[in-house]
Amino acid sequence: MKAQILRLMVIGGLLVSSALTAEPLNDLRTRLAAMRSTQPIRLKVDVELKHKESAPLHRRSSRIHGHAVVVYGRRGVQVRGERWSGSTSNFSLWTNNKVKFEAPLIDEGEAELLIDPAGVMDYLLRDATLLSDESGTWQGQSARLLVIRPTFVDEKAASNGAPWRFTGEIRIWLNDSGSPLAMENTQQLRVESALTATKYQTLTFQELDGRLLAARTEDTFSGTALAMLEGSDSKTVKVRVDR
Repeated sequence: MKAQILRLMVIGGLLVSSALTAEPLNDLRTRLAAMRSTQPIRLKVDVELKHKESAPLHRRSSRIHGHAVVVYGRRGVQVRGERWSGSTSNFSLWTNNKVKFEAPLIDEGEAELLIDPAGVMDYLLRDATLLSDESGTWQGQSARLLVIRPTFVDEKAASNGAPWRFTGEIRIWLNDSGSPLAMENTQQLRVESALTATKYQTLTFQELDGRLLAARTEDTFSGTALAMLEGSDSKTVKVRVDR
């Protein structure tokens, strides 16, 4: 009889766990669907880029500030009026010390994230696994915290003998009404002792007439190769609605 009761308790726990995994994410995806950006809008963005790299006989750093306008309308998402200024510091016996900044301040994917973060989040939540659902705070405000493992994470690679391991986790803070306040996305790739690369992203949200927009994004990428080559990039974007 005790064994049967224990078995029923385990089965019941699995059922509760399954429901916990499904319901909060389904509720959030329903909420996000109502907050998609479908109307024309114009955003002003301020961007700061920082880059550092180092190796034997090689050092390089740069810091760039810029401004742009992101527009959403009949032609989709467009980036206009990019302007930037910055400085660089270089010492290298490997390459020419002259460095020219050619990458756009905001690419198409980043612009879409600023305009329609609800759509991007919905994509990340498809078939994701809810790891925990708990009370927390975000910048001093009481919040509900969901910790999620997205489908692109391969937790079994190392146990199957693969020389690499890719891990990741998404943390989403919700306010009392269930709307997103912020999201953190962490990803890490390790290739035995040869390479480690980590990407960390934080998004803070704002609401405008029921639609979800990004208010601020912070991206940091760092990597080490062969224990000698080190590099890091960071990007901060501040968003204002151009009324």
